[in-house]
Amino acid sequence: MARTAATPEQRAQIRDKIRSAAAAVYAEKGVAGTSARAIAVKAGVSVGTLYSYYANLPELMRSLWAEPVAEEMVRLQAMVKATADPADAVEALLKGYADFALANPDILRGAFLFAGQEQETGLGPSPAAVEFKQMLCDAVIAGQKNGQIKQGSADRIAHQLWAGIHGALALPINIESLDFGSPKQLVTDMIAMLMGSIKA
Repeated sequence: MARTAATPEQRAQIRDKIRSAAAAVYAEKGVAGTSARAIAVKAGVSVGTLYSYYANLPELMRSLWAEPVAEEMVRLQAMVKATADPADAVEALLKGYADFALANPDILRGAFLFAGQEQETGLGPSPAAVEFKQMLCDAVIAGQKNGQIKQGSADRIAHQLWAGIHGALALPINIESLDFGSPKQLVTDMIAMLMGSIKA
């Protein structure tokens, strides 16, 4: 006899149960101990059921951070619209990215430690990553048009800015044995250096 299909409400409950289990396993065991099997056991479902809701582990883990990151993108978008000066918009984007990461270290650590796995599974960049890069590019182009920001590929400049700020945030996490000083000060110094490097 065929099993009755789950209702949309039941599917939503199972999806929430899996996400809650993923968050708990990640909090308890970190990246190394976070596996589909461990999450399925915690959620009380089979691994097959887990994969019927999420194509792969990186997609499931990305879903944990999607909402707060999307909210931050809305905030950054509004801030950029309210900033008339393009160079100020670039600096505000870098500062906003850093402030969010410093206030949410688990999101920074998780989102970027699972990023390599996302590439392996073909998941591609998150919509928030694409949106953030576009906001940086747009601000750089506007700054180039009014003579504030040096000429060159806006795409490349945006990548360099993002890599610089992300590196300042990630380095103290990835190489804990070295004393980089205050993470906030390291980020502040990096933003000042990056802004100096793109000045026309």
